[in-house]
Amino acid sequence: MTKIRRLISRFIGGTQCVLGALASVFAFLVYISLSTRETIAITSEAEVYLYMFLSLVFGVFSILSGLFLLREAK
Repeated sequence: MTKIRRLISRFIGGTQCVLGALASVFAFLVYISLSTRETIAITSEAEVYLYMFLSLVFGVFSILSGLFLLREAK
């Protein structure tokens, strides 16, 4: 049972790290790319910073949580 728990913990931790990295890349793309802003219908600069902030916060917490799960699995 312990091996299954470790395997699941590693999988979920890795998935969270990947999602956190993708959220951080999304925040960067929202800041850099005008076409990305138009695609998700951002009309004002305040919305750009809000999307960036929320994406970065989600990304950081996801990466930290995933790293903790990966560390626990060892």
